[in-house]
Amino acid sequence: MSNQEILGHKINTASERIIKRDDFLANIAQKLGRTDTPQSVERPPLRYTCHHDVMAEYTQDELKQALVDYTQTTLASQAVVTTQENLSVTLREVCEAYCLAGEEKVGKLADVLFSSDARLQVLLDSGQIESDYYQISLWNSHIDYQGNIDIAERAKVGVVYAEQALAESGTMVLYSQPDQGRAVSLLPEASVFIVAKSALVPRLSQATAVLHQKAAEGERMPSCVNFISGPSSTADIELIKVVGVHGPVYATYIIIDDI
Repeated sequence: MSNQEILGHKINTASERIIKRDDFLANIAQKLGRTDTPQSVERPPLRYTCHHDVMAEYTQDELKQALVDYTQTTLASQAVVTTQENLSVTLREVCEAYCLAGEEKVGKLADVLFSSDARLQVLLDSGQIESDYYQISLWNSHIDYQGNIDIAERAKVGVVYAEQALAESGTMVLYSQPDQGRAVSLLPEASVFIVAKSALVPRLSQATAVLHQKAAEGERMPSCVNFISGPSSTADIELIKVVGVHGPVYATYIIIDDI
């Protein structure tokens, strides 16, 4: 690609934008007493590794209990433990409770938006998930972007599949992907997170370690990683906590005990 001129200003191509980079790096290396310019960066050893020690000895059942306790106390949200067999019924009951608690227009059913993540869909029984109190929509990557957003905006409940859950902080880890857009968990009034017990980890240290490993192996990274700890809230004004100021007002964590 040749250089271009816009309004009389010369625009350099990408290869010409960095001038004397090697000389610049070589000068820094010399000041640091190095004979060669390093081609990669090695992570220095940490003096302390306490961030890996928190809950390190917990079993999956202990992590589950810690997550449930934190969610129902500090986050003032709901945590439900179920099994694969009972997941659809449990999920229907949770969604119905949210839809019946709202003030919907007469003659109009509430909307429940489900992620199209194959891992979630394979666990659900369509006959058991249907209800007389809401209508089901699926996030559809094959329709236009605004169409999905419109559904998410009017949905009473958004149901997503979490990659991991952090027991220490009651945090759900979501990877954005074509079948599970960010709006599914961010725009509806209530968010329902489905997570396997085997995917529970102590804290952020373990969740980010998985991402580092994916990057090291050359895997394609998600466009966005969301760490969501309960419903949206803030305590900026006079240290008074207000829930639901910029996102979902309610949150439910459904933990599948036998996965």
